[in-house]
Amino acid sequence: MSDITLFKTEGSIFLKEISNKTESSFQDSNGFLLNMDEKEARRTIESLKKSNKKMAVLARDDEFNRRALETLKIDYLVSPENNPGKDNLKQRSSGFSHVLAEIAKKKNIQIVVDLNWLNSLQGKQKAIAISRIIQNIKICRKAKIDLKLASFATKPGNLLDEKQIKAIGFSLGMSSEQVDKCLTE
Repeated sequence: MSDITLFKTEGSIFLKEISNKTESSFQDSNGFLLNMDEKEARRTIESLKKSNKKMAVLARDDEFNRRALETLKIDYLVSPENNPGKDNLKQRSSGFSHVLAEIAKKKNIQIVVDLNWLNSLQGKQKAIAISRIIQNIKICRKAKIDLKLASFATKPGNLLDEKQIKAIGFSLGMSSEQVDKCLTE
């Protein structure tokens, strides 16, 4: 069981965050976290295909998330709940739906929640983000998709241990089966 971080540490998956193709020459990492538009992400993934490293895409709006799941060769979709959409009365604009869940299941793509981003929010924004995460947890449970919780720590002080991550999972409404699988292998 390991965490996903943005710095190299023992027992974790180290993803190098890149925002353009020229930054992709980092050989020490276990993979890349792509923070770019779809066209640039496609070019970057194509150039890194031979490296056999993990590819994660930082989610954006609903259309981007669907195109990323359908067309890009990725391993993780990170924080689909982090989108600017407005919530409805009965349903949250969580950036993830049952349609996207079926696509992710078919292509074996895992959904990852960024706990460092969640911790950086305050007040109403944090409450909205938590409600969207809870909705995504329910969708993933129904579609039988693995939902991962990761600290995405940038320094050792931000790291969360296994017990803390599992406790957060339980408090967000994950089932015990989901909590057992919430850390990456």
